[in-house]
This record gives sequence, structure tokens and C-alpha cells, in this order.
Amino acid sequence: MQNVLTEDLIALPGGYGIFRPSLLAINPERMLRVHGYRNTANLRPVIRKAAETIANLAERLIAPQVHYRRVGVRSLTGGELVLDDGVTFHNEAFSRHLGEAREVVIAIATMGPALDQEVIAHMDRFELLETGGWLGIETVSKQFGDYLRALARGHGYRVSCRMGPGYAYKVDNREIRWDLEEQRQVFQAFEGIDLPVRLLESCAMLPKMSRSGLYGLAPRASGRGARSLSGSE
Repeated sequence: MQNVLTEDLIALPGGYGIFRPSLLAINPERMLRVHGYRNTANLRPVIRKAAETIANLAERLIAPQVHYRRVGVRSLTGGELVLDDGVTFHNEAFSRHLGEAREVVIAIATMGPALDQEVIAHMDRFELLETGGWLGIETVSKQFGDYLRALARGHGYRVSCRMGPGYAYKVDNREIRWDLEEQRQVFQAFEGIDLPVRLLESCAMLPKMSRSGLYGLAPRASGRGARSLSGSE
């Protein structure tokens, strides 16, 4: 599978770009397993056909894209992450997952508005269609992570796991949740950019089938020096 980017992460001023997968398939069997159908080999034909129809519909409706921005790390102390543009995040788990990061990539992924609208309009197939959307965003997140790792590897960097507001992380046998309200800082990092996703007062995103997060970029453990992803030494 080949992915298409509108701009290269290295070349673009400010490190801003858009990632669009060239192909995104929704697996109807995965949809059904999410809903408790464990033995998909023995499904009634009517159930299998319904799942295939909804998976095909979801594929036609989604318009997956990831808007991302590379930003340098100014400091990371005591769970406070300060970026070069002044945007600041807070979470105790940062020191564990992002402790050696020199830069971060902030990302907002979305499936677009059409799937949301179809889910609302057809409540009879709401659950399976919504599940198809979330499976799609999982796939896009994985593809984008793979792209980042391939790019970073060529510049002597490694990529952390994705971290996102609203998610919890284990630190010393404690569960540390990143406050969902810090979605506001995620969107602040894209100030002046016309995004296809907007932040609601509740800090949820619209379209609903959207996800945000950041990835740390740290030098690999090898002896070779890492080059900045901006292309400078």
C-alpha cells in the first residue's frame, strides 16, 4: 500500500503537512467481532451480507486525512512539556515516554464529516457504521505512525508511541490520565491553519470520527548523530 502526502515533513516551513492514505479498507469481520460475533466463520448469510454492505458504505463515505506539524521541544521538566512555539502540555507520563525527545509531531486525524452525517441519518445501522469509522481511524493512525517511523529512521531518530489528551498511561504502576482539556493546546499548535476538524467547548472534536495526539522524536541509541528533521544539523 502506498501513501500520498501533499507536502514532505522535512521540506515544509514550520513542519506542517497533510497525510492522506491512498487506500483504506474496512474489514466487515473486524466490525462484527467488535460487536460480539466471535465465530465469524459460522455467521448467518444475512448478517455477513449486512456487515459487508455497511463496510462498503463506510469506505465510500470516509475521507481520511491527518494534519500534522513538527515542533521543537524547548524543555521537559516535571511533567511539563514546553514547545518552541510556547505551546505547553502537562502530564506526568511525558518524562517516561518523551524524555529524550528533541521534537514532537502533533497530529489531528479525521475521517471527514460524511460518515458522521450518515450515522445520524440512519440510526438503524448506527452501531456497525460507527464501528467502521473507528476501525478506519485506527488504520489511518497506524499508517501515519509507520510513515513517521520510516522518515525518522532516515534522519537518525526514533518515534515514541502516540500520546493523546483523554488517554491514560502507566507510570510506576499508576495510571496517569492526560487531561482532555489539553485538546485546546493541540489546536493552538495549528493556529492560523484551516483544519477540517473543530474543537467543541466540551473539548470533543467534530467530526466525531477524529483523533488527536503527539509523537516524540528522539535520537536513536546508535553512535551516529541525529540530524534535525528540518534538514539542518
